[in-house]
Amino acid sequence: MLNKQAILDDIFRNAPLLNSEDDCAENVVIPFLLRLGYDRNQICRKVSITGTSGHRFRKQADLVVYVKQRPSLVIETKRIQHRLQEEDVNQVLSYAQLLEPPTPIAALTNGRDWEVYYLDRDDIGGLESVPEPQELTSQILAASSREIPREKRQTAERLLVTIENKTALETAFRECRKELAKEGLIAESAFDELTKILTCKFNEEKKAAEGLGHNRFTSQWLLGSGPLAALEEMFAEAKQIFNVFPTGTQINIRNNETVAKIVRELELFGLYGFKTPLGLAGAGGDVVGSVYEAFLTGTLRCDLGQYLTPRQLVEFMVEIADIQIGEKVLDLSCGSGGFLIRAFINVRKKIRSLDLSQNDQERLVSELVTNNLWGIEINPRLATLCRINMILHGDGYEHIYTGDSIREDFFENTDGRRQDFSRIEQNNAAKFDVILINPPFNIPYEDPASLNRYALGRGKTAQGSDYLVLERAIRLLKPETGRLLVILPHGVASGSSETEVRNFVKTSTHIHACISLPVGAFKPFGGSNARTCVLYLKKSARNNKKRFLAQAERVGYDITSKYYRETNLNDLPVIAEAYHTVRKNL
Repeated sequence: MLNKQAILDDIFRNAPLLNSEDDCAENVVIPFLLRLGYDRNQICRKVSITGTSGHRFRKQADLVVYVKQRPSLVIETKRIQHRLQEEDVNQVLSYAQLLEPPTPIAALTNGRDWEVYYLDRDDIGGLESVPEPQELTSQILAASSREIPREKRQTAERLLVTIENKTALETAFRECRKELAKEGLIAESAFDELTKILTCKFNEEKKAAEGLGHNRFTSQWLLGSGPLAALEEMFAEAKQIFNVFPTGTQINIRNNETVAKIVRELELFGLYGFKTPLGLAGAGGDVVGSVYEAFLTGTLRCDLGQYLTPRQLVEFMVEIADIQIGEKVLDLSCGSGGFLIRAFINVRKKIRSLDLSQNDQERLVSELVTNNLWGIEINPRLATLCRINMILHGDGYEHIYTGDSIREDFFENTDGRRQDFSRIEQNNAAKFDVILINPPFNIPYEDPASLNRYALGRGKTAQGSDYLVLERAIRLLKPETGRLLVILPHGVASGSSETEVRNFVKTSTHIHACISLPVGAFKPFGGSNARTCVLYLKKSARNNKKRFLAQAERVGYDITSKYYRETNLNDLPVIAEAYHTVRKNL
């Protein structure tokens, strides 16, 4: 068998500068395939994809390898700076199932990182699993009689529609909002109602994906009975499955026409991703972000200082946190669950890479989702959305609590069970290994009872929410090994007006790293132009003067626009790589 890593290393030594997906395809992946023994005429670039409805997608499969004129291996390439994501997995698996005939193997790569998926078995491989020509020919002969069920192909089509045109999804949400407004459901009430509707859609897609029934969230299904009655039936089932709504929660829409229009707006999109050996490749994260932007009004969002944490920052912070298997993770203002979901994904990948039996791996994943992912969210609507999002990605909503993490000690989860965080603060063994937070910024807490709970609050008439959350997080860290990654105003790092907070941080923790973010990093997520930074703190008495400092100028999206628009310019993966290179010396 060929040493594929050695081949890839040699290709990289001679490769030109790689700036795009096309660079990765032409200068890394195709040379790699040729070195494996494939002929150049077996490899096709930019292969069109057509859905079951006859719709031809704008996106094309980057590379398809043919054996005897049959598509046999589809490869989706990404920029070398890109971190492989669940959305990418959904994309390449959709391509594999929509090609004619479907390919039995799909691969995803940024050139260096490789994931190889087999559609007919519960398995995933890395670079060494990329098949050589003879092996691929054997796979094709074995797969020749298999067919992909039409419903599964329709799922793939819906996912591609969602991935290809997120703007259309956001537009659909806004249209749903207009329809709900006609029913008198506005602002928070509209948000609640759409959450119920999305839960129905998630559950119907989940059932269909697991072969437990047909997807009823379609206009065609609604024709068979009254749309409103059909939605109520779907919700009665979904709320039992998801168990995130208070007892007695009902659909509040009154008109069949409203339901019919909303289902028509949303049925084209896929929100529940493919099951893979790494778990569910959920599309929920992007959906939650779209709902957040379309429905959380100024009252709910800006006045509470709640800003969606962009995916690029979430991925960066979780990556440099390097969460290990068995570590306990907390987010004190978890919103819709971005940090917890990314932590789950990263640790789950580490578990799947262990040389253990499937049962032992499942036991570790179960421990992760039931005991090691904790979140507190003050807004009950976001807490519900977080629980749904956690379910979609891995069923881990056991420790998602609702409450004010600054004022309160007792927090309740969806089952009515309570957790006393003051007891956790007094028990080092129960404290947290990793805390990740983007706290609400500068909301003044003025009541003496709250202020007197904190060193940064005592003796003051007011203190900002971000600094009080910071202090509470430090108190909840395990001594010596605990670490905290938090987004804070940049003044904490250098401003003269924040000397007291900075001194408190220095006396309570070791400042391990500080990464400055550009002005406007949160502009697309609520209009904030505040300059911010990521502080990485360790609960260590070690007086090491070395620390990692970096300045990010580009973060993967347009920081001058009030709308979120992704770009190819992102310093954060480069900074993360530099950090990992030197972290042992810090």
